[in-house]
Amino acid sequence: MSTRSGGPKTNEGKAVTRYNATKSGIYSVTPVVPHFERQSEWLAHRAGVFADLNPEGYMQEIIAERIAIKTWRLRRLVRYEREQIRNRQRNIGTDLAILAMSEHRKLAPEPEKRDLEFIDRWAMDYLIPREKELAILMRWEGRLTRELRLDLLHLEHMKRQRRGDKRQPLLSLAEPEPFAPPLRPDEEPESRPLGGLAEPEPVLSAPMQSEQSRDPAEPESLGGNPALRLS
Repeated sequence: MSTRSGGPKTNEGKAVTRYNATKSGIYSVTPVVPHFERQSEWLAHRAGVFADLNPEGYMQEIIAERIAIKTWRLRRLVRYEREQIRNRQRNIGTDLAILAMSEHRKLAPEPEKRDLEFIDRWAMDYLIPREKELAILMRWEGRLTRELRLDLLHLEHMKRQRRGDKRQPLLSLAEPEPFAPPLRPDEEPESRPLGGLAEPEPVLSAPMQSEQSRDPAEPESLGGNPALRLS
């Protein structure tokens, strides 16, 4: 009995086992997308990251591996953006055909000057992905950038601990805002209500007439209300 395995013979079986190498061996932890990315480029990228970061010890190597993967994914986002722009620009021919149909004319074998102007304008308009793809691109780029910055700070913090560096730790992403010193009594602003909530100023009544200047024949009243005049 032969110990050699011939492997799958049918096209369906070959399709199932095509990417078995990604489940074991050196390909088991690789971020390379089969058929779209090259393993040799990933290994060169990883070696460059490790040479630049120079990790010391197993834990630092784990952080360096994370940094290599995140920067690899950032490079993938650049390719994603490029392909989305190319997909939009591939529709320029369809857009030109629709324009000619709306104008009840046939496209010439060689584009006219007016059609070339439309092609240039559409090519410029399609330099940015569609809104949905752009939102995905920006969300992933922002997330990877934040995580990458945190990993870099973590790695530098671990290196300082290994060297016995007693400087301020680096893991705080933002310095807390200092508390403002209290104001002296002479510096405190006057407490005034807002313009819309200001209390009306009291209306000053006219000075009371003296007993000598008041007409004796004029009847007395309470508060200037004629209904409360005294008889």
